[in-house]
Amino acid sequence: MKKQIENRFAEVLLDTIGNLPPREAIEKLMTAGLVDIRACERQAIYNEVRRAERAGIHRCEALEQTAEQFCCSYEKARNAFYKQLRAL
Repeated sequence: MKKQIENRFAEVLLDTIGNLPPREAIEKLMTAGLVDIRACERQAIYNEVRRAERAGIHRCEALEQTAEQFCCSYEKARNAFYKQLRAL
């Protein structure tokens, strides 16, 4: 049953984007409100912190730098990072 519902949702998304190239399709879905922007932000913050850590930066400093890059507070970056970490 769940798979049937997911397939219906996928059809809605496919109908919305038509034959657009990938970037335009994503932008159209975002404009239509069919993409969870907050989830995208959390993932982008998570990815950036992980990238900084791989470059040898300690997590606290990586969170601080990422917060500056995303124009948000350290607390927001930290919460986004750990929420996404738990989701993975």
